[in-house]
This record gives sequence, structure tokens and C-alpha cells, in this order.
Amino acid sequence: MPTISIDGCRCHYTEAGSGPALLLIHGLGASQADWFTQVPTLSAQFRCIAPDLVGHGGSDPNGEYGIFAQARRLLRLLDVLGVDQCNVLGHSMGGAVAQSMALLAPERVRALVICNSTAGFRPVTPKKMLEAVARIGLVGVLGVQPLASLIAFRLFPHDDQQDLRKTMRDHFAQGSRPVYLRSLMALGRWSIWGRLPRIQARTLVVAAEHDYFPLHETQRMVAGIPGARLKVFDGSRHGTPMDRADAFNALVIDFLTADA
Repeated sequence: MPTISIDGCRCHYTEAGSGPALLLIHGLGASQADWFTQVPTLSAQFRCIAPDLVGHGGSDPNGEYGIFAQARRLLRLLDVLGVDQCNVLGHSMGGAVAQSMALLAPERVRALVICNSTAGFRPVTPKKMLEAVARIGLVGVLGVQPLASLIAFRLFPHDDQQDLRKTMRDHFAQGSRPVYLRSLMALGRWSIWGRLPRIQARTLVVAAEHDYFPLHETQRMVAGIPGARLKVFDGSRHGTPMDRADAFNALVIDFLTADA
């Protein structure tokens, strides 16, 4: 799996397929490995580039953790790979990075797919504050392993999802306490609600019926992005790309090739 140096820090990524470039950005505490239900299918039509964000997976933990800094880093990755324009798919925190890329370099983001994310992660409601404090406390005291089990169960609670639950737990448990806490704090400072109308890329927002983010918040985001479309997956939770893999992949392909 290749790595390159960006601003003196190691950036790890994987690449598969050929065709129009598609950048896949994972969520908090995850890595490029979480796209295992997407890359085999999407790489049949796209050049899939899946990086590890700072401190995640095989990437160096010594880079900048701010969301816009992460977006700039991925734009530099595209420079090195010779990609002038691409589609961008971001899940959760990856959706925040994807939106930031679309704001920083609108001419380079052809189309945007935002899955189970929002336009502001600041803990401005009691529920969000409780969630943030609980995660900080759990990881700060016990490390990422207990949180890995909890998150895996919240994403995939059903008996027929045991394999997905184990995979997610194993992936998440490979992370580190300092990286998770630094990433969570950076995410909690990020909000672009007032800048949504500046997103120029064709945008598809994917939401899950039982996601962390309430549907009314997702609808507000969709209303703020000019021309954005919304697709809600009934019965799904935060891991929609995995628990609705076939339907999710087909939706992404249809959207990205609609004006090809």
C-alpha cells in the first residue's frame, strides 16, 4: 500500500480501478479499510483513491488535525497523483472533509456524495454535548478498545450483522487514544452552516433513518446546498455504506454517472 510525504508527514492511501477519479474519505477513528464494501464495486467504473486521514490507519499522527487542514492535505495528495478534478465521497467526519474540499477548491470537486454527516459538528445541543463528553471520557480513561465495541454494536446491532460488527470493532480498535481525541476536538470546532450556499459541486446527501444526526438536521443541510439531492435509507444506522452496501453502491454509481 503506497505512502507519500505531504508537508513532511507520511500519508498512506490505497488505489484501485481506472476511469474518473473518486476520492473516498473515511470517518472518525476509521481508515481506508472501511471502504471494503465499496472499492471492489466502484473500482469497476472509477479510479478509487482511499486515503487514511492524519493519524488514522497508516498515516503519520504528526500532521494537522483541523478539518480544513485535512482537506488541504487531500488536495495536495491529488496533486501528487496527477488528479486535477475528481468526485468525492465522504462518510461522517469524511463528509466534513469532503465539504471543506468543495469550499476550498470548487473547480476540483466534480461531484460530492456526503453520507451520514452534517454541516457542523459543534456540540451545540444537550444531546451532542452528552455524546461528545461520553466519548472523550470513555476514550480518555479506557482507550479506544471499549469504544470500538460500543460503536460496532450501535452501528450493527442485529443478529445477522455479527460479521460487520466484528469487522468494525477490529478496524476501530487499531486506532490510538491521542489521535482519536485530537480528531474529535478538531471536529467539534468545525461548522460551515453559513457557507453551504457556496458549494458548487453536484451534491447527493445520503442519510440513515437511525443515524446519529437527526433527519431535520440533514434536511437543513440539503436545503442549504444549491441543487442538493437527499436519499434516506430506512432501517439503516450510521454504517450505511456497509449495512446497505449494494443499494448504496448503485446509488453512488447512478449519481456520479448521471451527467457523464
